Amino acid sequence: MASILGKIKQRIGRLTGKMNQQQEAITFAEAGEPEHAQQLFQEQPEAQQPAKLLVVGRESSFSGEIIDYALEMSQRMSYGIIALNTAPLSCDTFKLFSSSRDELCKKFKSLSEENVGIFQQAAAEKGISFQHVIMYCETDEALEAVSKEFGEISFVVSESEEERVEDGTEDGEKLRRELVVYSIV
Repeated sequence: MASILGKIKQRIGRLTGKMNQQQEAITFAEAGEPEHAQQLFQEQPEAQQPAKLLVVGRESSFSGEIIDYALEMSQRMSYGIIALNTAPLSCDTFKLFSSSRDELCKKFKSLSEENVGIFQQAAAEKGISFQHVIMYCETDEALEAVSKEFGEISFVVSESEEERVEDGTEDGEKLRRELVVYSIV
């Protein structure tokens, strides 16, 4: 509960800061200093950072469904996208085979960079800011690290771990994953 109140307090603080900046600009404009007022408004977009949507891929890839959903949500809510690929390739996993770990990490990075291309291109076409992050740890650890590195993440979009059978198919059962959207508090 305290963290929710902290987030609300933080957002109110930002809103108050914006209102104070606008009042200051109005005051300078009324006092015959329009250059200073314009300068305040020019500085304002630089101070603002767009809200972020973290999209967690399935290991080294992103499904078409998650890409479409993330792009639509990002465009609708004016969010930037951080695409995250994770692989639990920690040092503990490969204590005896460090060369194997290095090779796996290189392959995972290469696959991730290749697979994110479609997502990145679609975001660029829609004018959405896009960043790609690759981490070699469990997803929970990666979420925490990304939050620390990039600041406040508004929402996280990922695919559920379990596959579901899609009803109503005549050609046999078709598996699909459901999308999960949640906020980090």
